[in-house]
Amino acid sequence: MHFLKRVAMASLAGMCMLAATSTLAVDPPAHPDETARQQHDNPLLVDALLAEATPRSMVLAATSLFSMGPDAQAIQQRKYDLLKQAAQRAPDDAWVQWFAALHADPAEGESKASLMLQQLEPDNGAVWLFPLSAATRANDDAGITDALARIGTSPRFDDRFIAFTLEWLDFFRAHPGFLGGTDKNGAAHSAPALDMAIGRAAALAMPNLADALRACRSVEQPLTVKRREACLAAGRLIANESNTFMAQALGIAMLRSAGADDVAELTRSHAYLARMSVGIFDGLHEDPQALARYQSDLLKTGSEVQAVRNALTRAGTPPVPPADWKPDAYPQLENGDKAHVG
Repeated sequence: MHFLKRVAMASLAGMCMLAATSTLAVDPPAHPDETARQQHDNPLLVDALLAEATPRSMVLAATSLFSMGPDAQAIQQRKYDLLKQAAQRAPDDAWVQWFAALHADPAEGESKASLMLQQLEPDNGAVWLFPLSAATRANDDAGITDALARIGTSPRFDDRFIAFTLEWLDFFRAHPGFLGGTDKNGAAHSAPALDMAIGRAAALAMPNLADALRACRSVEQPLTVKRREACLAAGRLIANESNTFMAQALGIAMLRSAGADDVAELTRSHAYLARMSVGIFDGLHEDPQALARYQSDLLKTGSEVQAVRNALTRAGTPPVPPADWKPDAYPQLENGDKAHVG
């Protein structure tokens, strides 16, 4: 099975689980499994990135370091140092500040990079996930509600997943030796480059979405009116404006937890689009033109979701579910239950 398809199915599975329950709030794993660690923790790749000596290449290098084994503490400190240096060298680059904030030392409380992001992009709801996490660690209920409210009043939600993917895609195109395969003319295959880029982003780019979902659960007592309103506003923004299936799934789950009236239809529409995306991904490795169009859409729109919508439209497939379409709770895609386009 192609790696890109596995990534797509992982996103779809996460969406289904998030949307199916209001009690799911699982923290992301501390690190990938050993196989993934060996794939990503490549000293030669890190050296190549550091040789470029740009703030963005420093971020890519830092996020490729995994704090495991007897040298874990030293590796983690090197990671922090690289990210701090990158952030200092590029104070106006929100992309750099995002990853400095994402991988900041929790002991800092709310990091300098997080505060800088709030100045650079106050209109990006994803930026307010960082003060939300800081408030969660401090058991600051008022701070949690305020951060959710700030998300809800934002006009957009960009968690940098696509931007991170595209940054890695540029690197792998420029360094095909790290892909392990070239065509007969020695040029890097586009599909493996995209595979590797998405794999890196999936492992390294996601913020802690669990805090937002956990804040909107009513386990022991109902949500206060103010908290529920903040959860509904934040969930609706993320469900409607984010650019990845996983982030949209979080928004839908928040709406479900907060008791939104239209969550069933949102879940259905989202499940349809995510499932149809697997059919799109199936064909990318066999159709260079389709792959080029998909990559072009990612670059132009900055949105995984919109790139899928565009691909469906080109294939003559509606981007919204037909009236009689019903989602499966947990699609068995591994057993041949594929969603084909066209």
